[in-house]
Amino acid sequence: MVERLYPRIVDRLVTEELLPEFPAILIVGPRGCGKSTSMGQFADTVLDLSTPGVRAAAIEDPDGILAAAVGPVLIDEWQEAPEILGAVKRAVDTDLSRTPGRFIVTGSVRAAQQAATWPGTGRLIRVRMSGLTQGELEHNNSYNPIDTLFADKAPTFGHSPFSRHDYLNRIVAGRFPDVIGRTDRGRSRWFDGYVEQLVDRDAAQIATTNPRPRKLRSVLSSCAARTGQELNKQATARDADVAKSTADNYITLLEDLSIIALIPAWHNKRLHRLNRSPKIHITDPGLAAHLLHVDTTALEQDATLVGQLFETFVATELRAHIETAEHRTEMFHLRNRDGNEVDLILERRGRIVALEVKSSTNVNKSDARGLLWLQNKLGAAFHFGAVFYAGSVPFQIDDRIWALPASTLWHPPKNS
Repeated sequence: MVERLYPRIVDRLVTEELLPEFPAILIVGPRGCGKSTSMGQFADTVLDLSTPGVRAAAIEDPDGILAAAVGPVLIDEWQEAPEILGAVKRAVDTDLSRTPGRFIVTGSVRAAQQAATWPGTGRLIRVRMSGLTQGELEHNNSYNPIDTLFADKAPTFGHSPFSRHDYLNRIVAGRFPDVIGRTDRGRSRWFDGYVEQLVDRDAAQIATTNPRPRKLRSVLSSCAARTGQELNKQATARDADVAKSTADNYITLLEDLSIIALIPAWHNKRLHRLNRSPKIHITDPGLAAHLLHVDTTALEQDATLVGQLFETFVATELRAHIETAEHRTEMFHLRNRDGNEVDLILERRGRIVALEVKSSTNVNKSDARGLLWLQNKLGAAFHFGAVFYAGSVPFQIDDRIWALPASTLWHPPKNS
């Protein structure tokens, strides 16, 4: 296949905001999401640490390999030679002028940045990169639906050209650049190889103990079966036939590898009896479909599973745009012990956008009951609510609450 270069939303953030100001940035995201290809555009020197010779040089003399590099340097897959991070720290610390744009570091793991002793603390600006968004697939990297949802003026969306079948095709297709456009059989083989690399090599590379590939794959499959649901570690342990402590460790490991995302529960002092468990989502819906052995036809016949994957599709699409939103935005879910729930909550500067996700082609006011309940509780802090669904017509359900086709996540409103 001929590799296609998609315009990435992170590209604009890196070139317009980060490289002109900071000496070093860190791009993290799942293996194969396009970090190397995208960031390679902005470097004069590329140090690919997955290459044995380069890796050996970086381990033996990390300071020397950086000193010999010319211009902006891309350090690709840092976890292959962690010693390089100490060299980046020293190079940044000794540059009193703090020359911007010197280093771009990429990696497929999240864990090290959490440690207080990690060399990147205070030196590397972290940016999360995801698989291709639907906008990027259509070669648009400028539209951010989150900023639209928080806009002071209510958006006016047009009709959507997408059918429910179209959405399911997009779910199954996945978002990794190298899988786009492959045949069903080719895509399945690619995902097989991806999972094998993940559980056999990538996980062992960063785990503190040696993970058992077969058990790790079982935990991953359980996460796929439970995508879009609240995390239940005991149930995952039963699914995978492992101890709860093992399931807990493996879930953290998969999160560190950016294969799953945990959406935290939202809390508010004005609301009581709220559940505290996060929701779990596989970060690529196509990978989830592969692990569950379903294609578009099988999804159309399974109402429960299509609901889960449709919510994961919307949640992960929005999550990718949080990184480049105009203002800091956080994502949560909400459920209380009285049965009220909201699939997704976006919070920005004290304002709330609440979202429900439905895989049906028709929705009505009853589908927005969680949004109406939350609006009543929050009053003016409730900025906007939407039910994203698989239909084609946007329409108003109530004050500040709309039904919107899911494609509005990548098709800008008429009044933008």
